[in-house]
Amino acid sequence: MSSPEAKIIKHMNEDHELSLFAIVQSKLPRKEKNSTIGVKNCRMKAINQSNMTLSYVSCKGDMCEQKELCVKFDPPMASFEETRSRLVQMHDECVAPSFSWLLTEPLCRMILFAMGGLCYAHYSMDMAEVASQSDIIASVFGEDGYALSYLIKICWFFGAGAHIAEAAYAFFVCQTTLKMKPINSFKWFIVISMVGYPMTSKILDFVRVKESSDEKKQK
Repeated sequence: MSSPEAKIIKHMNEDHELSLFAIVQSKLPRKEKNSTIGVKNCRMKAINQSNMTLSYVSCKGDMCEQKELCVKFDPPMASFEETRSRLVQMHDECVAPSFSWLLTEPLCRMILFAMGGLCYAHYSMDMAEVASQSDIIASVFGEDGYALSYLIKICWFFGAGAHIAEAAYAFFVCQTTLKMKPINSFKWFIVISMVGYPMTSKILDFVRVKESSDEKKQK
């Protein structure tokens, strides 16, 4: 008869590749996160009551390398009967976004500041006054500032609308394809509505892993 550890490992590798991928992505050291372009082929190699060992392939450009990651259970499990609840809890934590990404990830930070600037310019600035204070702006957009005001309006509403559309799509995917908790789906809606694709791409990575895992099960 197979040991509890072997059954858990087999079950996770066959049926929960998305969970393993999310855990690896979440638990990677910050230095490796910043330098790694992609993670794939996540597998559980070992598990005990204190930790589990996951293997994965880390890619940087055309170079890929097999690595291992040790993830601790805090506190350690009293028995293997806790495994399911612990792994479900870890899955829910690791598929949720972190609002800190809006500032710690360079592209997210740039888009957030750009959208904030457009919002401020559209709602709080007098473009006629701006044009009167700058000969360059006046010569390009006109002395009344109307063209500049219109351009800012278009950019603001297009950007905000596109982000909200992406966020709505991501929320739907989180609820249907990825089967996330509603609170996690809502968190993704919030962060994607603020910066768009840099966050949407993370959801698309989850979908790619889920679809790949489903295809393997059907073979």
